[in-house]
Amino acid sequence: MAAKGEALRLCRCGNPINVQELREQSRDKAEAIHLTKTPAGMSQWLKGNYGYEVSRKRISNWLNRGKLPSSRPVDDGYWEFNIREILALAMGSSGRSLDMM
Repeated sequence: MAAKGEALRLCRCGNPINVQELREQSRDKAEAIHLTKTPAGMSQWLKGNYGYEVSRKRISNWLNRGKLPSSRPVDDGYWEFNIREILALAMGSSGRSLDMM
């Protein structure tokens, strides 16, 4: 992982990587990814994929309080969750960092 402020980093293959460009591309891709799940399903997904223990109730509260502004209701209790937003809140509520993964 690149240090903060580092502009270039060598890949294992020896090619230079523009760190800022890579971060922007990753951020753009994360913004575009959504998952359609119920709050309970998202709770299970967060635990299974990242080890974050976030209750269904907490996720519902985040939705009701507008803390997930890019998430949209779909139908029958299902929501289209923005992955970046939900991970940021889950990370903050659990005290863990994605860098630890």
